[in-house]
Amino acid sequence: MNIMNREIVPMTDEQRFFFDLRGWILLPGVLTQDEIRTMKAEAYSSGAVTQHREINPKRSFQGTLQTLLDHPAIVGILSEILSEEPFLSDDYYAFRCENSFIAVRPPGWSKSERRDGGMPHVVRPPQQANAMRYQAAGGKIFAGLTRVVWELEEVKSGQGGTSFLSGSHKSHFSYGGPDRFRPNVSDSSWEGSIRESMEDYSCPAGSAVIFTESLLHAANDWTNPDNPRCAIFNCYNSLWAQWHRLNLDHDLIQAMPPKRRSLFRGVWQIGGENHAYSQENRSL
Repeated sequence: MNIMNREIVPMTDEQRFFFDLRGWILLPGVLTQDEIRTMKAEAYSSGAVTQHREINPKRSFQGTLQTLLDHPAIVGILSEILSEEPFLSDDYYAFRCENSFIAVRPPGWSKSERRDGGMPHVVRPPQQANAMRYQAAGGKIFAGLTRVVWELEEVKSGQGGTSFLSGSHKSHFSYGGPDRFRPNVSDSSWEGSIRESMEDYSCPAGSAVIFTESLLHAANDWTNPDNPRCAIFNCYNSLWAQWHRLNLDHDLIQAMPPKRRSLFRGVWQIGGENHAYSQENRSL
């Protein structure tokens, strides 16, 4: 069955509870073996063999990989944590996609290859009120900037997956560093304790991890000797704000199905009529 012909899976009460509690949830074994095989071939052919960011930054928006942008397994969850009822529709999405990249990390890959060296970080530090922060009010989650990581190879706990300081998305106090505006734990005397308190996950290939970027998270050395890490990192936001500069070619977006194109429309809502993507109405 074609991915997009599958029924959208709504967020469950259990997922909502743990996402609000921890700031992340795991959806194990979402993709079929045939889907995994095809997507891995596309990812590995991108040239991102030892890179943190892929050489061709547009590759994850093309081919079979683009179907991960609005996979039915995640659309219901993203609608729940990034959208509001007046904007929900069967014809367009009530949230936006503003970033995507492929990461391929072979056994022995070191977090030192990243610019941040794997430092635990967030989009904004604690107590900084802005459109990107995690909020829960009136029985509703507003997750601001949200990341979905598609793991196309098996991930083993303690061997290199993304790690999280669960609950830190609700933190009201600084991380102990000299600068309360710093969105990471560098120069904090608590860094060791923070890293020791972080947790990760094990999952089969074809799984998805969803987390709020208000959660302290970090990259780790890939020490799994049995397979590389091959992951697609897709980032989403509400209709009200933008963090990343997308810079996608119009022709690339125009080749997508109409509803998927709506993930890339402009960031404005006056009158509530911003539904469709066009060359004149797109996020840049």
